Amino acid sequence: MDTDRLMEFLTQEGFRPTLAARGEVRFKYEGGNYTIRVLPDDDHYVSISYPDFWELRSPDETIRALRAANQAAQLTKVAKIHVLETRHNVWAEAELLFEGAEQFKALFPRSLSIIKAGVGRFVELMRKSEPLPDKRIALAREDITRWMREN
Repeated sequence: MDTDRLMEFLTQEGFRPTLAARGEVRFKYEGGNYTIRVLPDDDHYVSISYPDFWELRSPDETIRALRAANQAAQLTKVAKIHVLETRHNVWAEAELLFEGAEQFKALFPRSLSIIKAGVGRFVELMRKSEPLPDKRIALAREDITRWMREN
């Protein structure tokens, strides 16, 4: 799959793709900025990515993101969730191997759904793993201390 055919396909599907760099096409999907990367020496491979969908604001959040990414990838077929510590963000990706353009066209919508599912699971896991605010932790410690004194 070359970028010209890819851009033509995306346009036919109602997207407005742009050529970002050699072998990289960008487009918007459901409010997000997506990228498709093709390799010049492999006509049977593409990588569809949803880059920078989650910003990492602290080392603690990075650790939680690594755990959530691992779990989300385990729970979602084909989806990969990458924690890019040096860039302080998280990407989602689906890599596809296909025989020809028609097979890619058939797999493309499902790939977007898979990425969306992986991102949804990651976000859900991150929200579940959020630490309690300090005030709630202090309250919990007071309750434990009181319970220990009473028993």
